[in-house]
Amino acid sequence: MPYSVSRIEREFSPAEAAAITGVSTALQRDWRRREIVNLVHEPESERKWTRWSLTDIIRLSVMKLFSDAGMEVSSTRIIASMAVMPTMDALAQMDEAVEFDGDEIDEEHKARIRGNTVRTTHPSHTIGRFLAAFGKGEYDVCRVDDLASLEAKLNKQARPILSVVDCRSLARLIADRAGGPVLRYEIAVKDE
Repeated sequence: MPYSVSRIEREFSPAEAAAITGVSTALQRDWRRREIVNLVHEPESERKWTRWSLTDIIRLSVMKLFSDAGMEVSSTRIIASMAVMPTMDALAQMDEAVEFDGDEIDEEHKARIRGNTVRTTHPSHTIGRFLAAFGKGEYDVCRVDDLASLEAKLNKQARPILSVVDCRSLARLIADRAGGPVLRYEIAVKDE
């Protein structure tokens, strides 16, 4: 059965973003003013309200976690970007975070769509479940699939500090606080 799929990420108001991420609307404005974060806008002629994408919500959440742990927020952009893929993948697997609209397809096809939400650029790369920062530098970060993999990284780096974000837990937190689906797949079955 041939069909097409459009993935639509929910957008959030500043107040919704604050409730989900813990980043107050005043802090959001400050981070935008300082160009620490950018947000999704409609074309300038249609711009009325500030809107945050789901990707922005993930980034804001991670930036807040690491800044609360003592890292300078301006150094968290790369770390926050590295959390997007594994968190988006985890969200795609959660029934309460996903909605299918349009034509009906069977569960096997839905599972295939969910599994194709995120792809790495190289077969040897991992999406990872855990995002780990082992220093205060912008590039002192990695993604791993399990915590045991971090021990080798720590031994190699000889760093005494480690901050870890479980991207599955972050996805669950975002989905719970968003109060409804954050990903929508519109399905259109093609006539043969």
